[in-house]
Amino acid sequence: MGLTIGISCLFAAYFFSFGLFLPYFPVYLKELAYTPVQIAVIVAIPNIVRIVATPVMTGISDRAGRRRLSMSIFAVVCALAFLVITQVETYGVMIVVAVLMSIVLAPLQPLSDAYAYEAVKNRGLDYGRMRSWGSAAFIAATMFGGWYLGVFSAVQLLFFIAGGLVLMAVLAQSLPGMPSEHRGQGQARDDGNSSFAELKRWELHLVLFSCGLILGSMAGLFGFGSIFWLSHQISDTNVGVLWSVGVLAEITVFLFGGRFLAKTGPIGFMLIGAIGGTVRWIIFPHAETFWMAFVVQLMHGVNFGMTHLGMMAFLADVVSGQRLGTAQGLSQTYIGLFTGLAGMLTGLLYETSPALAFYAMSAVAAVGLLVLLSFRNRLMAYRGVVPTGG
Repeated sequence: MGLTIGISCLFAAYFFSFGLFLPYFPVYLKELAYTPVQIAVIVAIPNIVRIVATPVMTGISDRAGRRRLSMSIFAVVCALAFLVITQVETYGVMIVVAVLMSIVLAPLQPLSDAYAYEAVKNRGLDYGRMRSWGSAAFIAATMFGGWYLGVFSAVQLLFFIAGGLVLMAVLAQSLPGMPSEHRGQGQARDDGNSSFAELKRWELHLVLFSCGLILGSMAGLFGFGSIFWLSHQISDTNVGVLWSVGVLAEITVFLFGGRFLAKTGPIGFMLIGAIGGTVRWIIFPHAETFWMAFVVQLMHGVNFGMTHLGMMAFLADVVSGQRLGTAQGLSQTYIGLFTGLAGMLTGLLYETSPALAFYAMSAVAAVGLLVLLSFRNRLMAYRGVVPTGG
């Protein structure tokens, strides 16, 4: 019970900060009078940087056997970067600081997920229930941020982001060690290239490629969701509600999706998520009132929730606990690549037509769906024969 609470709090601290950063950082950039293209570039930076930074940083952490210490160091440095951002207005300087911030932000979620899923495998915990507390904190952050923007300046939200990251650093150090964190055990198993063979299978990368497309299709929402809603006279507070509704749908999937996942399998879950994303972004630009947008946001549970759970379960099946952090880093590389590229695309298209930008996101999700469908049988066979350890 104690470990469950600790991991739940770790997720909550991270996602409180992320729940302020994701929807409201673009609003802060708009307050600085940046153009839509400039905003899209800065918002895309974390996703582009993590293409390289995430596998490198998580790989270093796995090799060192210091997953919790790594999370603490990265979180503190990231908090300091956000404090610096509050003092920056020049566009070129903002880009430089955003890159540095992104390097240490990138490994926080995959290291948290890796620690949590190793606890699931070794202690029999429920990942979905622990992760749901992160989603609940995301809701609290978006609601708080929406209210706060109606009264105060967006720049002040960056201080709350930094505070959440410092809390995450403290919580990470309070958690007990996992088997993969013991240097002796990690070194005993590190026998050169063979220890990374499980990370080189093309089936694994095919799944990560597909999930990268499906989850990367949310780039339009991340960069312009709040701006789109505000442009249609939806209030600041209701924008916070819309972000929260999406995450509430996500929480529902995390809490109750376990049994369904056991029946459909990870591949089935990811396929449903891909279909949800393809449909969601076609409808999104036509939901111009609060209640229409409310209904569309409920699809987030399918689009993100089911894709994420399916991908996590697949990785846990085919990758050992010792390499799970690196595998999570690879997943973030694919997601970052496609989210970054899709974010740049939406920035270019949004100025021409907001609807066209979201239609393009639907096409991105549809490609991920087609890839999964094309190799479904091979992926199911691969999952069934690959042994796991650690």
